[in-house]
Amino acid sequence: MPVRPASEPAESKKLEDSRSVTFLGDDAALVAGVQAGNTVAMGALYDRYVGDVRRILLHTLGPRLDLADLVQDVFVNVLSSVRSLREAGALRGWLFQVTVRTARKHLRSSTRRWWLKLWPEGDELELQPAAMLEESSSDAVRATFRILSGMVAEDRLVFSLRYVSGLELSEMADACDMSLSTLKRRLWRAEKRFFAEAREDDTLRHWARGDES
Repeated sequence: MPVRPASEPAESKKLEDSRSVTFLGDDAALVAGVQAGNTVAMGALYDRYVGDVRRILLHTLGPRLDLADLVQDVFVNVLSSVRSLREAGALRGWLFQVTVRTARKHLRSSTRRWWLKLWPEGDELELQPAAMLEESSSDAVRATFRILSGMVAEDRLVFSLRYVSGLELSEMADACDMSLSTLKRRLWRAEKRFFAEAREDDTLRHWARGDES
């Protein structure tokens, strides 16, 4: 996990210092520990959910050089607001909400399409995780993000969460903080847009037609 400058929030430093100790306990114990300021629990929270957070950000935003920073931003926000979580059993869904809010913020404000820069040159290549480069090397992945880049933020979010991250509809509704009926309407609109364009793409045509058969 990258080290933040000294000016960054204290939660980030606590998270990094706690990584070498093992935390044993379920989500209820984990939440209680984090809310009590236990640094071991903070590190365990990161270890337990960093994979899910990273996948959602990667799948909704695409490969980008600042992905690690965005992952850390999610956990800094989680640690600073965890006292508002009243039900420990809702930890996973609540953490997904924070992750989706982070993705939504960057989809709406970003003016640079980082996911189109799949093969950076020089020093930038060394900054990208190997898994990101492997995933971004796929023509299908590149074509998928090219279509997604033309969608409005909310449509892109729901489509990516469903078809790229593989979340269930109920999980998506919670993560996006919207009703199930609203989610279904937006997903239907996103599906219609995506599959119409995918059927015209040489890389995705076979997959798109097979999905509808």
